Order: sequence, then C-alpha cells, then structure tokens
Amino acid sequence: MKIKILILILISISIVSSNANALFPSDFDYITANPTVVLGQNYPNPAKNKTVINVEFSSREASLKIYNVLGILVEEIIISKDKKSIILDVTEYKEGIYLYTLEADGQKITKRMTVKNK
Repeated sequence: MKIKILILILISISIVSSNANALFPSDFDYITANPTVVLGQNYPNPAKNKTVINVEFSSREASLKIYNVLGILVEEIIISKDKKSIILDVTEYKEGIYLYTLEADGQKITKRMTVKNK
C-alpha cells in the first residue's frame, strides 16, 4: 500500500513540475496508428472451437499470425482485401493464451485471445 501511494505521489509531482504547475498536450508524445488498419478483438473470448476476428486494411493482402504463449508461430493466414472477418478454427489449439498479429500496410497490431476447448 505504501509503495502504491509513493508511486502516485511521484507521478503527481512529475506531472505538476513538468511545466511549472501546468500540464500541456505538448508534454506528451502521441502515437497514432494508421486508421486504415484495424484489428478487432476476437469473439467469443475465451474461444471454444471457433472464434471470429474482424479486420480492416487498405493493402491488397495482409497476414494474420497466431502465436502461442511461448512466442511460437501456430498458424498464419493470408487475408485478401475483400475479407472483413476471419473465422478461426481453434479446435486443434491447446488451452491457453495466444497472441494474434495483423501485418498490413507496414504496420503490426497485436491482440490477445484465450482458448478453452474443454
């Protein structure tokens, strides 16, 4: 509890002192993603048997890669531009946490899903 309070106090002090009692938007570095690349959260999550992942991108094709918790590539799907939803069959996946990454238009977006097949 004392550590959390101390961290909060230090954060507050650094915010206030960053610009003599005021915090301005210029104090932050903004990271903006290309709005033409969208990776939706899979549903249902946790996944059982099948799950749906919605995607949007502007290039002719994209790659959806699924990794297990150890970072090993489990599956790769090449997606054409006209495809908006991927139905992923997870019946052969072991139960656990997986990361899926959409690579399109020079960007990578990663999300997490849980598989529970039992």
